[in-house]
Amino acid sequence: MSWTALRHWVAHLPREARLVVLGLATLLALITLFMVGNLYASATQSWSEISRSEPRIARLKGYQASRPAMRQAMSEASDILKQMSFDSGDDESQTGARLQQALRGFAETAGLTVRGSQLMSVPDQSESPEGFLILTVELRMRGMPSALDEFLGDVYGHSPLLKVAELNMVKERDRRTSPRRNQPPPTVQQNLDINIQVSALMVSA
Repeated sequence: MSWTALRHWVAHLPREARLVVLGLATLLALITLFMVGNLYASATQSWSEISRSEPRIARLKGYQASRPAMRQAMSEASDILKQMSFDSGDDESQTGARLQQALRGFAETAGLTVRGSQLMSVPDQSESPEGFLILTVELRMRGMPSALDEFLGDVYGHSPLLKVAELNMVKERDRRTSPRRNQPPPTVQQNLDINIQVSALMVSA
């Protein structure tokens, strides 16, 4: 039905019917206008949210693309940390006991006689890197210089990293009875009396 025919049809309706038709038409137009307005507002809001989300989505895609590299970097950092320090799985005394046991094992393997060892108290941790504690073990030993060299080689080759904080050594002489005339001098053993402090880092809990 064309617009002209529709107007003609409405014009020939009774007055009451014409008012009802016009009212319904007006209501339908308002409903249509309201729906179109809502659709436009919704589309505008969605477009705005998409525009605001684009940088965020781009960053997330970037994170996703760099995930393998991040995992690799974390693995490498974990390996470096294990080489540099003891982990925080045990408390300070347990880790100190492990360190003492390792050092005593190095000494015995090298042929040194361990006279005593202790985990020293380090009340001032100001020199330790942030997030770490310093552990220091003192050993009193006796043995030949070559044995000390072997011991120090094991210490510096240990992982986690160990550091000799202090080393004091004095030659010991085993004096025997005075030799008779025309006899060679007594055998002198060049044993060393050794006091050494070895430090390590531990991740603080």
